[in-house]
Amino acid sequence: MIEVLKSSSHFHEVVDRQDHVLIVLFHRQRDPNSTQTRLAYEGIVETCCTLVTWATMEFDDWSRIVEEFKITSLPTTLIFVQGVEVERILGARTEEELRTDLAEYL
Repeated sequence: MIEVLKSSSHFHEVVDRQDHVLIVLFHRQRDPNSTQTRLAYEGIVETCCTLVTWATMEFDDWSRIVEEFKITSLPTTLIFVQGVEVERILGARTEEELRTDLAEYL
């Protein structure tokens, strides 16, 4: 299941839960690279373990989070381990590429 983050406070609530692994995809609805990566992300979620918390956030809606985490390109995927950002993945990915990038967290 993918949790849709709808506000900056919701974003912080989810990060502050300090789940073992939280993966957040920042995307833009009408961006082809974001669409490609979002579909890959959804494909992984359908077949992946339950130890990972999956979330998405629309880039245009929450500029405070975008500024705070310095999201400068789309799509961007942030990986948090126990509430601490440990990695970020920039740019479009196929499902295979994204699985490879996320392998150590899955």
